[in-house]
Amino acid sequence: MEKIVSLLAVLVLGLSTSLLVGVQTVNAQHTSDGKGCPLASGIDITSPSNSTYSSSSLMLNVTVRCLLGPSIYRYVMTYSVDGKGNTTIPVAATFVPVEATRTYANGTTATVISIFSYYMISGCVALPELPNGPHRLTVYAEYKRTNDENTNWPALILDDNAVCFTVNDGAPPIILNLSLENKTYEQNNLPLNFTTDKQTSWIGYCLDGKTNVTTTGNKTLTGIANGSHNLTVYANDTVGNIGSSGTITFSVSQPTTLRAEFIHAGAGVTTIAVIVAVALGLKRRS
Repeated sequence: MEKIVSLLAVLVLGLSTSLLVGVQTVNAQHTSDGKGCPLASGIDITSPSNSTYSSSSLMLNVTVRCLLGPSIYRYVMTYSVDGKGNTTIPVAATFVPVEATRTYANGTTATVISIFSYYMISGCVALPELPNGPHRLTVYAEYKRTNDENTNWPALILDDNAVCFTVNDGAPPIILNLSLENKTYEQNNLPLNFTTDKQTSWIGYCLDGKTNVTTTGNKTLTGIANGSHNLTVYANDTVGNIGSSGTITFSVSQPTTLRAEFIHAGAGVTTIAVIVAVALGLKRRS
């Protein structure tokens, strides 16, 4: 009975391997052909997951279960964030024994190591500082046979997996270098210049409590009437945090220009001129 069980196990494993050899392709740098491979599980990205993180400093943890150890395969893993380059992930292989009970012909039993024992291939690395916003992380795995002694094993197994997550530190964008100040201006065309400390999806301002005005950058406020005014600048970052400059209160006091006016009275025209003259230095003619 024991020989029959062992023979069936060998046949099943051999059939799985032959099927893998038939479907595996290695034309592309990375393919998903290794997924569902009987020699290795799919890539499990345990962190980060498909969620939102308040920190921009994240750790990448990834595992793969393989039936064949590092004496037969060399395991290489890399990752890419937002499609920018590939970075190597340090990996380690740990044998995980699975126990089974064997019953002998004389009726006795013993605990043995099952053929379903596996190697846990695990990798861990700190990701670079990530800006606020959505990100896509892809992990690539390459399992390459280290020798040609057993040609039943595929020469190369390729696999990949990806997660999408968002970084949102919760901090609103800060309005910097605002040109308008809490003071009085003697002109009614005022430059509105400012910067923000992070990337924004929208910026605008509110003048005297009116509807917000969208702007794409620095501009000049024109035709502002004499009197007191208030202005607030707003900015939204790429994940929805809203920043404000606070309210700036300023005044416009533009001097009035003296001019001549004509008043029509009856049929005649009387000219009234407002004249400002400096008497100093003038001499009266005799």
